Amino acid sequence: MRLSRNELLFVALGAVLGAVVAYAVKAGFVAPNGALPPFAIVLIGLGLVELVAGYAAGRSPGTLVGMPARFLAFVVGVCIVLLGAKFA
Repeated sequence: MRLSRNELLFVALGAVLGAVVAYAVKAGFVAPNGALPPFAIVLIGLGLVELVAGYAAGRSPGTLVGMPARFLAFVVGVCIVLLGAKFA
């Protein structure tokens, strides 16, 4: 399966969002074992990014990015959060 340009951008935004959340965990803004864990923040952030991008493109939510790209963006974001917590 080949990813489109929109989907590759979405995966890259997932990586950036994971880095931001990892920094927030290290800085103490987000509790690693709190009521809203870091992976949930990545998931909510990806959903908001997709809603904003869909609204800006004039398309309905869910049609701009395919499900494999959503899953890949979430996995990349969570892996960066885990690596950031371990190495930073």
